[in-house]
Amino acid sequence: MHRNLSKLKFFFFTLAGIIFFASCSQSVPELTKSNYSVVFDYLEGKDLPSARLSVFMESESDIRRYNRIQITSKESGFIWDFDEISKLSSNGIQWAGNTNLIVPQNEEIPEGLYEIIYYNADEKNSVVYMTISYDTNLYSMTSEEVSEYMKSNNAISEIVIYDADGNILYFGNKTQQFSNVRGIWNTFSNADSYQEIWSTPGRFTICILPLKKVELSVEE
Repeated sequence: MHRNLSKLKFFFFTLAGIIFFASCSQSVPELTKSNYSVVFDYLEGKDLPSARLSVFMESESDIRRYNRIQITSKESGFIWDFDEISKLSSNGIQWAGNTNLIVPQNEEIPEGLYEIIYYNADEKNSVVYMTISYDTNLYSMTSEEVSEYMKSNNAISEIVIYDADGNILYFGNKTQQFSNVRGIWNTFSNADSYQEIWSTPGRFTICILPLKKVELSVEE
């Protein structure tokens, strides 16, 4: 389960973001675009979800030079200061950030203004600001309730299909083809499990439903 979730995380921070301007010299981090998602991970049954914040910045600077990031909620005073930075480079585009920023138990991820500081190894830094907003009603919903709620709010329905080793066979829209287990198996005979995902436009809020096995019943 955790292996599959870690694979999912890297899909979300590479997608659409909003542009911020950072006035930088060649010696400080050059940050060009931000991306955030509030991710709700749902469990089976009546359990309520856990939530985490994912924040990434697109960088013109060499991301290998970044050694620390500090993210502060100006509304609540929460501070995340970390040196375990996830870094991605693909097709000439570089991203750096973290997919697993959490708050103390029974607290909600704050909305409002955030200050984000990226540090090089020599402690030279750049500062950007962004505003986070999301639907806090999701904290009180179970996996059995969230799909209908997200559908009624024009969210996007997607699915991730895995083989027995946890490799991703498919990630994309949940079309009619994948509306049931039989459809999944007909397309991928080596499919072992799957997860449904709901996301708002821009992927600012993401709901990941529990992992389910691809098991055909007698009726199917």
